[in-house]
Amino acid sequence: MSYIITVLCCLAAFTLFQMLRQRQIRRACRHITEALDNNDYTFRLSSRGILFLDKPMIDTFNTLLQHTCRKRQEIEVQSWEKLTRILTHEIMNGIAPVISLTDVFMSDKAIASSPMYEGLKAIHDTSTGLIEFVDSYRKFTSLQDSHPEQFSVQELLESVCNLRGVPSHITLNLVCDMHHGEVYADRNLFRQMIVNIVKNGVESFVSPDGSGECMKGAMIQIYAYQYGVSPLRIRISNNGSPIPDDIRQDIFIPFFSTKKKGSGIGLALCRQIMTQSGGTINLLPAGANGWVTSFLIEMPFAEKKKK
Repeated sequence: MSYIITVLCCLAAFTLFQMLRQRQIRRACRHITEALDNNDYTFRLSSRGILFLDKPMIDTFNTLLQHTCRKRQEIEVQSWEKLTRILTHEIMNGIAPVISLTDVFMSDKAIASSPMYEGLKAIHDTSTGLIEFVDSYRKFTSLQDSHPEQFSVQELLESVCNLRGVPSHITLNLVCDMHHGEVYADRNLFRQMIVNIVKNGVESFVSPDGSGECMKGAMIQIYAYQYGVSPLRIRISNNGSPIPDDIRQDIFIPFFSTKKKGSGIGLALCRQIMTQSGGTINLLPAGANGWVTSFLIEMPFAEKKKK
């Protein structure tokens, strides 16, 4: 009889254990679904409070989230590249003859002294300006060939901080907490991406009223961290003017800019560089980790090679 009771107790304990595991899995799936519905591809499941048997499952979920984010960004960048190539081709074919014809007419002495000249000059100048705009499309689609190599992220970040490109009234703080800290990517492109994001942070401190005054207590932090074989992450944060909620989803779109003289290419190029490097770049939710604005860069683990 005692044997049967023992077996029943074991079955009850096992059933309770499985019910607890299933509840945790359902909760994890619900959190993932909510994050994807909100376009939050930076979300990662925490292993805190998770049974040790289920931690590999949580790691798998997080790996799938990162892979989904990377594939989504790859498809997005490829779509923009294809669209810009098509637009460039069509605009060039349509505008080039207009410029040639207006050049011919404007060189005619009879037209040069007539009222038609100003109208032709306006058409010529507008067409030339459009060609210059098309050149910006070409810059986006003709990113230099990548020459990947393995390098220390900490050394690269220190070199960026030593460039002294940040005004003296803004504090630039670098924090590195890495056990490995190496990535396999194009060093020059990677550096340019970091510089672009820091530059955006600097511009966020300019007074929005256009007075030229800068905010007090301005700070930019570059926080790089990596443990074991987990992805290397770089969080670049600032406490400047926030990015409005209604445009947060648009900042990586090529040629989208809220600045009067902005080209809208900088962040799009950053995403293109990360896609080419096999990593991701995302804008974290406002207020994440106590910062107004934060960009999160994630790069896959690069096993250190023996020299």
